[in-house]
Amino acid sequence: MKVNILNNRSNFMLYFFLKPLVQLAIKVYFRNIFLSGLNNLPHKKPYLLAMNHPTAFLEPVIMAANINKPIHFLARGDHFNKSFYRFLLNQAKMIPVFRQKESGFGSLKNNYDTFFRCYEYISKDELVALFPEGRTEHEKRLRPLQRGVARIAFGTLTHFPHLDDLYIVPVGVSYADALSFRTTAVLHIGEPLSVRNYFGDGKSPDHQRLLSDLEVRLKEYMVIIDKVEDDELIETCLTMARNTRNYSFFKVYQFDTSLLKMERKVAQFWNEEASQSLKDNTKLKVRAYLDLLEKYNLSDKVISLQVKSSWVSFFPIFHLTSLIGTIFVFPMTYFADWVVKNKIKHLSFKSPVRFGAAFGVSLLYLIITIILSAYLSILVISIALSLGLMAYFSIYFREKQAIKTGHNRFLKLEEAQKEKLLALKKDILDTFRFKLSE
Repeated sequence: MKVNILNNRSNFMLYFFLKPLVQLAIKVYFRNIFLSGLNNLPHKKPYLLAMNHPTAFLEPVIMAANINKPIHFLARGDHFNKSFYRFLLNQAKMIPVFRQKESGFGSLKNNYDTFFRCYEYISKDELVALFPEGRTEHEKRLRPLQRGVARIAFGTLTHFPHLDDLYIVPVGVSYADALSFRTTAVLHIGEPLSVRNYFGDGKSPDHQRLLSDLEVRLKEYMVIIDKVEDDELIETCLTMARNTRNYSFFKVYQFDTSLLKMERKVAQFWNEEASQSLKDNTKLKVRAYLDLLEKYNLSDKVISLQVKSSWVSFFPIFHLTSLIGTIFVFPMTYFADWVVKNKIKHLSFKSPVRFGAAFGVSLLYLIITIILSAYLSILVISIALSLGLMAYFSIYFREKQAIKTGHNRFLKLEEAQKEKLLALKKDILDTFRFKLSE
């Protein structure tokens, strides 16, 4: 069965309209994005993206915002049941994929149509992104890869033999804390795999070898914690390692592998090199350190005797500007937090839904601004733009103030309490500090 896909750009008007707005929203939502390996994307050759999947849709959004080609993503088929959602998902270039768990056994036959749509999109030099784990989970581990990515890759070359080759581009994704606003994302686009190389005897595709090699590649580009029982230890060490570095607030994107390499070294040390006795001893120190931070309402970032005060805090005008900006975005942040708190249970959906809800309110702001400017004055746009800049400044101001306030709280502790915190921090850092300079 062949599906007639629509190639007219106007059929995806919403996608192209939203893309620049999403690019802006990402720079607000994330503190830093380390995106590397863009030069590994094949030039003038058909390829598909294979990504690990720690959140529901943040990593697809980041990739879509940074690749010139529009990207088709697979989404749960039951989300397409309602006509309004189906319209939005189609406009956003989503393709329904059906699983028995959500849609029932009878719906699985619809995946033949889904797969052929992928084949045809790829054959026409459109881009498809897949999540071979098959589901999303908030953890720093790679789950077993499902056969869907191999099936689509081999199926494309089988149904469209005029294609010389097809490439699978692995993309490793990690987050500092995927649940938080203003977190750090690390994405690396790896070297592509030639699908033609996996036709064993020239005719029969070797699904298992392809999946095995793809799994190896993905693990090379991710920050992985091997064991669940080591999560707290390694996550804490990764946080402390990140806090040894300072990045510009206004330079969100970093197109290098520096953070990925550092975090991989730290994780690898605890996964493979550290003795069990060192791990057990350090876990006790980490737990004691985290308990004290919680007790004193502090964060690791402010536990230092050398935190500098921000110059913006000395000028009242900046306090007023931040206040106005905060008030302006209050409906957006309140609605987003309310939705996450009351409607979302699965951890992997919390941050993406927060992003989506806030983005939805920002679109409402934009529509209201356009309507008011049409009926009142073009001055409305200038006012809205000024308020938007104030809102962005308020994020910067509040981050600086939070560090200053936290550090002052730390300085007010008794000397014995400060010394204990500093000693614990030093002891933990010293276990892996040599990895930070390698």
